[in-house]
Amino acid sequence: MVLSAWTHPAFGVESLGAGNASLLGGDLTDPEDDVVDKGEYGAGLPPDKMRPEKGNWVEMKMSPVPPPGAPPHQIHAYQSWQNTPGVGLFLNKPDPRKWYIGFKDGGNGGPTMEKPYALAFSFKEAYALTHFTITTSPEMPGRDPRQWAIQGSNTGEDNDWTDIYKCDAKDRAASPFAENPRTATYLFTSFDSAGMEKAVSPADLKKLQAKLKDKKLAKADFARPANAYQWFRIVIYSCFNPNSITFDDFNRPPGFALGQMEVYGFPAMAKKVTPKPGSAVEPIKPAK
Repeated sequence: MVLSAWTHPAFGVESLGAGNASLLGGDLTDPEDDVVDKGEYGAGLPPDKMRPEKGNWVEMKMSPVPPPGAPPHQIHAYQSWQNTPGVGLFLNKPDPRKWYIGFKDGGNGGPTMEKPYALAFSFKEAYALTHFTITTSPEMPGRDPRQWAIQGSNTGEDNDWTDIYKCDAKDRAASPFAENPRTATYLFTSFDSAGMEKAVSPADLKKLQAKLKDKKLAKADFARPANAYQWFRIVIYSCFNPNSITFDDFNRPPGFALGQMEVYGFPAMAKKVTPKPGSAVEPIKPAK
């Protein structure tokens, strides 16, 4: 089942700059930085017809998806009638690419603890996550996630996710994401500067040193997982703009958006965990 124990977000999260050049590059989803952006994601074709080429993931899935008969705003991770699909998080173009879901149009009114938004992706082998980056979307800071998590799994099933990093920000001051600049990339690590060389691969160490330059990582942002996982996901429980299906400005409706996600880690033997029949997702208590 989903393991949950909210902790205070790490205030030492490091900003790597803004724009497409702020990405570390070469993450597990696209080691060669050569994923092909298809450019248009509005068609209602099945996933195998719309998946970008050269991505290193095996499978990608998202929620929410519309019920049968509903307008197909986002029917899978590679499709979006507004051209803002879930796979936008892995196209190396947070400006202007993004994963966006309007709370009214296809978003079921907004994410909740019981029905969050999530984007999951799997690899051929299991990895122990060492660090990751998140890049904010190009506009509208209110759409930034407020309560969210990075999770791992070895089945990808809805009731089998383990929290790796959790953020339960009650306000902007407690969030790692600043309102500005936009398309800012934030680095989250399982190590500090003193332990960085032993924690990551030589290739990842080179990327980090080039990007950090003289900056020091004072502390780790999350504990390195004891298990390796074939599946990872980002899950969104709330955003800074409140859940709503009404809005004053048609061009600026409430919603959720992020620009990019990069994940890094070591391959390792996975500990297979199969959920017990009838087990349920353990709810995470929202912030007061």
